Amino acid sequence: MDASKFRMLLFILMVTILLTSCTMGLSVATSSAQAVYNRNHLRQQVSDNYITMQAYRKIYNDTDDFKHANISIATFDNNVLLTGQTLHPNQPAAAERIIKTIAGVNHVYNHITVEAPSSALTSVSDGWITTKIRSKLLAEDDVNPDHIKVVTENGTVYLMGIVFPEESDAVVNVASHTEGVQAVMKHFYYLRISKN
Repeated sequence: MDASKFRMLLFILMVTILLTSCTMGLSVATSSAQAVYNRNHLRQQVSDNYITMQAYRKIYNDTDDFKHANISIATFDNNVLLTGQTLHPNQPAAAERIIKTIAGVNHVYNHITVEAPSSALTSVSDGWITTKIRSKLLAEDDVNPDHIKVVTENGTVYLMGIVFPEESDAVVNVASHTEGVQAVMKHFYYLRISKN
């Protein structure tokens, strides 16, 4: 092998090693970023679960005022969604006041209605609707289902999350075209990419 071919082979070998190193570095950086995201996501899930647990305790264990009510509580990113039914007109506002006393709660979306509690059959149907929507969202390329909470109450689907505007459209489209859905309510915070 002459000197020029040897130098060319050496050059190609060095470029290959450098590119491999860059790729490995990028992979490590991506893995590190993913690890930070996962840790933050897990921490937020723990916070949301704690808020939900505290809310149920305050509504159903610390007082007898709501023993005939059917109130459901869901939390996403420290925002609490109240759904369900009660026979007493003052109870939706009373429940909201109680939830706002919980440390860490950012906002309360109160959709409790004053009417007779829904039946067990309706609750099963609502659970099935939520499952179908979650399954459809997993199959959507333009949606990250980890950023969305789906709750169904009496045929109405409530969507909470942190999404891009186009994600919001896709999620609402999936929910509204799911059999059994009567209405869709969204409580999204929007992510926007700035040119700066």
